[in-house]
Amino acid sequence: MGNTPSGLGGMGHLNFTDVATHDGLPPLYGGSYVLGAKQKRRSIMPGSSKGSEDSGEDPLEMLRKYDTVIIVDDSGSMRGARWEEAAKALAGLARIAAQYDSDGIDIHFLNNPCTACGMKDAARVQELFQSVQPHGYTPIGERLLCLLDAYIKRLEHAKAQQTKGNSRALKSIKPINFLVITDGQPTDDPISVIVAAARRLDSGHFPLSQVGIQFVQVGDVQQATDYLKALDDELHETHKIRDIVDTTPYSNVPLTEELLVKVLLGGINRRVDNHGAQSVMAS
Repeated sequence: MGNTPSGLGGMGHLNFTDVATHDGLPPLYGGSYVLGAKQKRRSIMPGSSKGSEDSGEDPLEMLRKYDTVIIVDDSGSMRGARWEEAAKALAGLARIAAQYDSDGIDIHFLNNPCTACGMKDAARVQELFQSVQPHGYTPIGERLLCLLDAYIKRLEHAKAQQTKGNSRALKSIKPINFLVITDGQPTDDPISVIVAAARRLDSGHFPLSQVGIQFVQVGDVQQATDYLKALDDELHETHKIRDIVDTTPYSNVPLTEELLVKVLLGGINRRVDNHGAQSVMAS
Protein backbone atom coordinates (compact mmCIF):
# COMPACT_ATOMS: atom_id res chain seq x y z
CA MET A 1 0.00 0.00 0.00
CA GLY A 2 1.29 3.45 -0.84
CA ASN A 3 0.87 6.61 1.18
CA THR A 4 -1.95 7.85 -0.98
CA PRO A 5 -3.49 11.15 0.12
CA SER A 6 -7.21 11.22 0.82
CA GLY A 7 -9.47 12.87 -1.75
CA LEU A 8 -8.83 12.92 -5.45
CA GLY A 9 -5.52 14.75 -5.55
CA GLY A 10 -1.96 13.58 -5.12
CA MET A 11 -2.11 10.68 -7.57
CA GLY A 12 0.21 9.96 -10.47
CA HIS A 13 -1.13 9.12 -13.90
CA LEU A 14 -1.31 5.72 -15.56
CA ASN A 15 -1.17 5.77 -19.35
CA PHE A 16 -3.54 3.93 -20.70
CA THR A 17 -12.36 -11.30 -3.70
CA ASP A 18 -13.61 -20.20 7.57
CA VAL A 19 -15.23 -19.73 3.69
CA ALA A 20 -16.39 -23.33 3.93
CA THR A 21 -18.72 -22.66 6.83
CA HIS A 22 -19.73 -19.13 5.69
CA ASP A 23 -19.68 -17.98 9.33
CA GLY A 24 -21.73 -14.85 9.81
CA LEU A 25 -23.20 -14.98 6.31
CA PRO A 26 -26.88 -15.21 5.44
CA PRO A 27 -28.13 -18.56 4.12
CA LEU A 28 -28.00 -19.04 0.35
CA TYR A 29 -31.72 -19.67 0.12
CA GLY A 30 -34.61 -18.33 2.10
CA GLY A 31 -32.56 -15.71 3.97
CA SER A 32 -34.34 -12.78 5.54
CA TYR A 33 -33.59 -9.63 7.45
CA VAL A 34 -35.46 -7.06 9.50
CA LEU A 35 -34.94 -3.35 8.91
CA GLY A 36 -36.65 -2.47 12.16
CA ALA A 37 -39.30 -3.53 14.62
CA LYS A 38 -42.01 -1.60 12.78
CA GLN A 39 -41.17 -3.04 9.39
CA LYS A 40 -42.20 -6.32 7.90
CA ARG A 41 -39.88 -9.28 7.56
CA ARG A 42 -39.14 -10.23 3.97
CA SER A 43 -37.00 -12.52 1.89
CA ILE A 44 -35.13 -11.46 -1.21
CA MET A 45 -32.63 -14.26 -1.61
CA PRO A 46 -32.56 -16.52 -4.68
CA GLY A 47 -34.60 -19.63 -4.30
CA SER A 48 -37.07 -17.96 -1.99
CA SER A 49 -40.74 -18.46 -2.80
CA LYS A 50 -41.25 -14.70 -2.95
CA GLY A 51 -39.48 -11.41 -2.80
CA SER A 52 -40.71 -8.46 -0.80
CA GLU A 53 -44.03 -9.28 0.89
CA ASP A 54 -45.38 -5.90 -0.15
CA SER A 55 -44.26 -5.67 -3.79
CA GLY A 56 -43.49 -9.26 -4.73
CA GLU A 57 -40.28 -7.95 -6.30
CA ASP A 58 -36.70 -9.03 -5.75
CA PRO A 59 -34.40 -5.99 -6.09
CA LEU A 60 -31.52 -8.26 -7.14
CA GLU A 61 -33.40 -9.40 -10.26
CA MET A 62 -31.70 -6.70 -12.28
CA LEU A 63 -28.43 -8.63 -11.83
CA ARG A 64 -29.70 -11.16 -14.39
CA LYS A 65 -29.03 -8.56 -17.08
CA TYR A 66 -25.39 -8.19 -16.00
CA ASP A 67 -22.11 -10.03 -16.08
CA THR A 68 -20.61 -9.90 -12.58
CA VAL A 69 -16.84 -9.60 -12.25
CA ILE A 70 -15.20 -9.71 -8.81
CA ILE A 71 -11.70 -8.30 -8.36
CA VAL A 72 -9.91 -9.25 -5.12
CA ASP A 73 -7.06 -7.20 -3.68
CA ASP A 74 -4.33 -9.75 -2.86
CA SER A 75 -1.66 -7.19 -1.96
CA GLY A 76 0.63 -7.56 1.05
CA SER A 77 -1.46 -5.19 3.15
CA MET A 78 -4.36 -7.65 2.92
CA ARG A 79 -2.60 -10.28 5.07
CA GLY A 80 -4.19 -11.47 8.32
CA ALA A 81 -7.58 -10.17 9.45
CA ARG A 82 -8.25 -8.30 6.21
CA TRP A 83 -7.70 -11.45 4.16
CA GLU A 84 -10.19 -13.27 6.40
CA GLU A 85 -12.71 -10.46 5.89
CA ALA A 86 -12.09 -10.60 2.16
CA ALA A 87 -12.75 -14.37 2.25
CA LYS A 88 -16.13 -13.82 3.91
CA ALA A 89 -17.03 -11.01 1.55
CA LEU A 90 -16.04 -13.03 -1.51
CA ALA A 91 -17.93 -16.12 -0.32
CA GLY A 92 -21.13 -14.18 0.30
CA LEU A 93 -21.02 -12.03 -2.79
CA ALA A 94 -19.97 -14.82 -5.13
CA ARG A 95 -22.58 -17.33 -4.06
CA ILE A 96 -25.41 -14.78 -4.31
CA ALA A 97 -24.27 -13.13 -7.53
CA ALA A 98 -23.80 -16.51 -9.22
CA GLN A 99 -27.49 -17.28 -8.72
CA TYR A 100 -28.37 -14.36 -10.99
CA ASP A 101 -25.60 -14.57 -13.60
CA SER A 102 -26.59 -17.40 -15.94
CA ASP A 103 -23.08 -17.90 -17.25
CA GLY A 104 -21.42 -17.63 -13.82
CA ILE A 105 -19.22 -14.93 -12.33
CA ASP A 106 -15.61 -14.11 -13.10
CA ILE A 107 -12.98 -13.68 -10.37
CA HIS A 108 -9.66 -11.89 -10.76
CA PHE A 109 -6.88 -10.89 -8.36
CA LEU A 110 -4.72 -7.78 -8.46
CA ASN A 111 -1.37 -9.60 -8.41
CA ASN A 112 -1.95 -13.32 -8.81
CA PRO A 113 -2.46 -14.20 -12.49
CA CYS A 114 -5.01 -16.84 -11.53
CA THR A 115 -8.37 -16.05 -13.12
CA ALA A 116 -11.62 -17.99 -12.89
CA CYS A 117 -14.44 -17.47 -15.38
CA GLY A 118 -18.00 -18.78 -15.24
CA MET A 119 -17.83 -19.67 -11.53
CA LYS A 120 -21.08 -21.07 -10.10
CA ASP A 121 -19.88 -23.51 -7.44
CA ALA A 122 -19.07 -22.25 -3.91
CA ALA A 123 -16.52 -25.03 -3.40
CA ARG A 124 -14.58 -23.89 -6.45
CA VAL A 125 -14.60 -20.30 -5.20
CA GLN A 126 -13.23 -21.50 -1.85
CA GLU A 127 -10.55 -23.57 -3.55
CA LEU A 128 -9.53 -20.63 -5.71
CA PHE A 129 -9.27 -18.23 -2.78
CA GLN A 130 -7.23 -20.66 -0.68
CA SER A 131 -4.74 -21.05 -3.52
CA VAL A 132 -3.80 -17.36 -3.36
CA GLN A 133 -1.55 -15.71 -0.78
CA PRO A 134 -1.48 -11.90 -0.36
CA HIS A 135 1.70 -10.25 -1.58
CA GLY A 136 2.97 -7.27 -3.51
CA TYR A 137 1.44 -3.91 -4.30
CA THR A 138 -2.12 -2.70 -4.94
CA PRO A 139 -2.42 -2.11 -8.71
CA ILE A 140 -6.15 -1.43 -8.85
CA GLY A 141 -5.77 0.95 -11.76
CA GLU A 142 -3.75 -1.51 -13.81
CA ARG A 143 -6.25 -4.34 -13.31
CA LEU A 144 -9.24 -2.10 -14.02
CA LEU A 145 -7.52 -0.77 -17.13
CA CYS A 146 -7.04 -4.28 -18.49
CA LEU A 147 -10.63 -5.35 -17.85
CA LEU A 148 -12.38 -2.10 -18.74
CA ASP A 149 -10.40 -1.56 -21.93
CA ALA A 150 -11.15 -5.08 -23.20
CA TYR A 151 -14.85 -4.69 -22.41
CA ILE A 152 -15.25 -1.23 -23.95
CA LYS A 153 -13.41 -2.33 -27.08
CA ARG A 154 -16.02 -5.08 -27.45
CA LEU A 155 -18.77 -2.48 -27.10
CA GLU A 156 -17.19 -0.15 -29.62
CA HIS A 157 -16.66 -2.96 -32.12
CA ALA A 158 -20.25 -4.12 -31.68
CA LYS A 159 -21.54 -0.59 -32.22
CA ALA A 160 -19.51 -0.34 -35.41
CA GLN A 161 -21.03 -3.62 -36.57
CA GLN A 162 -24.48 -2.29 -35.72
CA THR A 163 -23.96 0.71 -37.97
CA LYS A 164 -23.20 -1.76 -40.76
CA GLY A 165 -26.55 -3.46 -40.31
CA ASN A 166 -25.89 -6.06 -37.60
CA SER A 167 -28.73 -5.12 -35.26
CA ARG A 168 -27.90 -7.91 -32.79
CA ALA A 169 -24.25 -7.00 -32.23
CA LEU A 170 -24.74 -4.75 -29.20
CA LYS A 171 -27.60 -6.81 -27.80
CA SER A 172 -25.27 -9.78 -27.45
CA ILE A 173 -23.08 -7.93 -24.92
CA LYS A 174 -24.43 -7.77 -21.37
CA PRO A 175 -23.75 -4.75 -19.16
CA ILE A 176 -21.01 -5.40 -16.61
CA ASN A 177 -20.86 -5.02 -12.81
CA PHE A 178 -17.39 -4.87 -11.25
CA LEU A 179 -17.02 -5.58 -7.51
CA VAL A 180 -13.59 -4.66 -6.13
CA ILE A 181 -12.80 -6.09 -2.67
CA THR A 182 -9.92 -4.05 -1.25
CA ASP A 183 -8.53 -2.37 1.86
CA GLY A 184 -8.76 0.83 -0.09
CA GLN A 185 -5.57 2.60 -1.11
CA PRO A 186 -4.07 1.80 -4.52
CA THR A 187 -0.40 2.13 -5.37
CA ASP A 188 -1.22 3.33 -8.88
CA ASP A 189 -3.91 5.56 -10.38
CA PRO A 190 -7.39 4.11 -10.83
CA ILE A 191 -8.81 7.62 -11.15
CA SER A 192 -7.49 8.29 -14.66
CA VAL A 193 -8.51 4.78 -15.71
CA ILE A 194 -12.09 5.24 -14.50
CA VAL A 195 -12.34 8.73 -15.97
CA ALA A 196 -11.05 7.58 -19.36
CA ALA A 197 -13.46 4.63 -19.39
CA ALA A 198 -16.41 6.85 -18.47
CA ARG A 199 -15.52 9.29 -21.23
CA ARG A 200 -15.38 6.50 -23.80
CA LEU A 201 -18.79 5.30 -22.64
CA ASP A 202 -20.14 8.84 -22.84
CA SER A 203 -18.63 9.37 -26.28
CA GLY A 204 -20.18 6.15 -27.54
CA HIS A 205 -23.57 7.11 -26.08
CA PHE A 206 -23.80 3.79 -24.26
CA PRO A 207 -26.50 3.43 -21.57
CA LEU A 208 -25.67 4.99 -18.20
CA SER A 209 -26.08 1.56 -16.62
CA GLN A 210 -23.66 -0.15 -19.03
CA VAL A 211 -20.76 -0.32 -16.53
CA GLY A 212 -20.69 -0.12 -12.74
CA ILE A 213 -17.78 -0.32 -10.29
CA GLN A 214 -18.39 -1.09 -6.62
CA PHE A 215 -15.50 -0.78 -4.17
CA VAL A 216 -15.98 -2.93 -1.05
CA GLN A 217 -13.60 -1.74 1.66
CA VAL A 218 -12.35 -4.33 4.15
CA GLY A 219 -10.49 -2.93 7.13
CA ASP A 220 -11.11 0.46 8.69
CA VAL A 221 -8.18 2.69 7.77
CA GLN A 222 -9.63 6.19 7.67
CA GLN A 223 -7.29 7.41 4.93
CA ALA A 224 -8.46 4.59 2.69
CA THR A 225 -12.09 5.29 3.58
CA ASP A 226 -11.65 8.94 2.64
CA TYR A 227 -10.02 8.04 -0.67
CA LEU A 228 -12.80 5.65 -1.69
CA LYS A 229 -15.49 8.08 -0.56
CA ALA A 230 -13.95 10.71 -2.81
CA LEU A 231 -14.06 8.27 -5.73
CA ASP A 232 -17.75 7.76 -5.07
CA ASP A 233 -18.84 11.32 -4.31
CA GLU A 234 -16.49 13.59 -6.26
CA LEU A 235 -15.18 11.83 -9.34
CA HIS A 236 -18.12 12.36 -11.68
CA GLU A 237 -18.60 15.99 -10.67
CA THR A 238 -14.91 16.88 -10.83
CA HIS A 239 -14.42 15.38 -14.29
CA LYS A 240 -17.94 15.95 -15.68
CA ILE A 241 -18.48 12.28 -16.46
CA ARG A 242 -21.20 9.71 -15.80
CA ASP A 243 -21.30 8.28 -12.25
CA ILE A 244 -20.16 4.65 -12.43
CA VAL A 245 -18.61 4.28 -8.95
CA ASP A 246 -20.02 3.33 -5.55
CA THR A 247 -18.18 2.41 -2.35
CA THR A 248 -19.33 0.34 0.62
CA PRO A 249 -17.42 -0.27 3.88
CA TYR A 250 -17.30 -3.87 5.09
CA SER A 251 -15.44 -4.34 8.38
CA ASN A 252 -16.40 -6.74 11.17
CA VAL A 253 -20.08 -6.58 10.30
CA PRO A 254 -22.47 -9.36 9.24
CA LEU A 255 -22.96 -9.60 5.48
CA THR A 256 -26.71 -9.04 5.78
CA GLU A 257 -29.16 -8.98 2.91
CA GLU A 258 -29.40 -5.21 3.09
CA LEU A 259 -25.61 -4.95 2.77
CA LEU A 260 -25.64 -7.46 -0.09
CA VAL A 261 -28.15 -5.33 -2.00
CA LYS A 262 -26.03 -2.21 -1.44
CA VAL A 263 -22.86 -3.93 -2.64
CA LEU A 264 -24.35 -5.80 -5.59
CA LEU A 265 -26.46 -2.92 -6.92
CA GLY A 266 -24.69 0.25 -5.80
CA GLY A 267 -22.41 0.45 -8.83
CA ILE A 268 -25.20 -0.03 -11.37
CA ASN A 269 -28.22 1.57 -9.69
CA ARG A 270 -27.84 5.25 -8.86
CA ARG A 271 -30.82 5.12 -6.50
CA VAL A 272 -29.03 2.54 -4.35
CA ASP A 273 -25.78 4.47 -4.66
CA ASN A 274 -27.34 7.73 -3.50
CA HIS A 275 -29.99 6.54 -1.04
CA GLY A 276 -28.92 3.08 0.10
CA ALA A 277 -30.39 -0.41 -0.21
CA GLN A 278 -33.62 0.50 1.56
CA SER A 279 -34.57 2.68 -1.41
CA VAL A 280 -35.27 -0.43 -3.51
CA MET A 281 -36.54 -2.67 -0.73
CA ALA A 282 -40.20 -2.22 0.14
CA SER A 283 -40.96 -1.51 3.78
